Amino acid sequence: MSNAPVGPNPTGAAHASRSGSSNRAALLAGGIVVALVAVVLIAHAARGTNAASSAGTASAMTTTMATASSTSAMSATTSSGSSAMSSSEVMTIKQTALPVMQTSGVMPTAMAMVPLGQADWDGMNIEARTSAPASFELFNGTNQQLVRPTAKTSFHLMVLLSDKSTGVAIPYSSVWATVSKGPKIIFDERLWPMISRYMGPHYGNNVSLPSAGLYHVSLLVSPPVAARHLEYKGLWLTPHKVNLTFRWVPKT
Repeated sequence: MSNAPVGPNPTGAAHASRSGSSNRAALLAGGIVVALVAVVLIAHAARGTNAASSAGTASAMTTTMATASSTSAMSATTSSGSSAMSSSEVMTIKQTALPVMQTSGVMPTAMAMVPLGQADWDGMNIEARTSAPASFELFNGTNQQLVRPTAKTSFHLMVLLSDKSTGVAIPYSSVWATVSKGPKIIFDERLWPMISRYMGPHYGNNVSLPSAGLYHVSLLVSPPVAARHLEYKGLWLTPHKVNLTFRWVPKT
């Protein structure tokens, strides 16, 4: 046999070249896949961060709104221990819309009152209402005196005191009402302690206003002078003032 010289193998070289190209393509494809996965993961993480940030912002806004609401509610009580209604709660009292108070004591019936405003004093609900001018009897323990409204009487002002949680009336107190228009005091009198079959114990009096306009009412409620069961221990021990504002519209 003759020893032929060994030369280059074109077939093997081509095979090796094709194999190298396939490896490089596979590596390139793998790199692209890894890059896409990384992009997806980064985008997902970014969305999670934004969602958390949005949730935190929303939570902060809710806290801010709650704080503002709490501050607004707290500002309704003045430093002198008085309760005030906000300007958005100003009631308009129209004389023509006031329910007529019955003039006879026979078969008393419940009747609707026009609300003037209300406030809370350590769980005591203080509610002011109005009706048409009323006739009522004053009794001092010995004599009775009939009080009739005059042609100038605008309405009958009533204040009801009750336990806010049970609705039970709270008696043995006293209420003084001061009604003013601007700097001028129009009415400055006590509201008589009253009893009624359809309203129960309350405080009331007839009020005369000179003209239409915006009026301010100050109610001074005294502590109930009575023995208390223990659930009322420590409550309502000093006088309390309630401030209300209303708009009066008389008959034309």
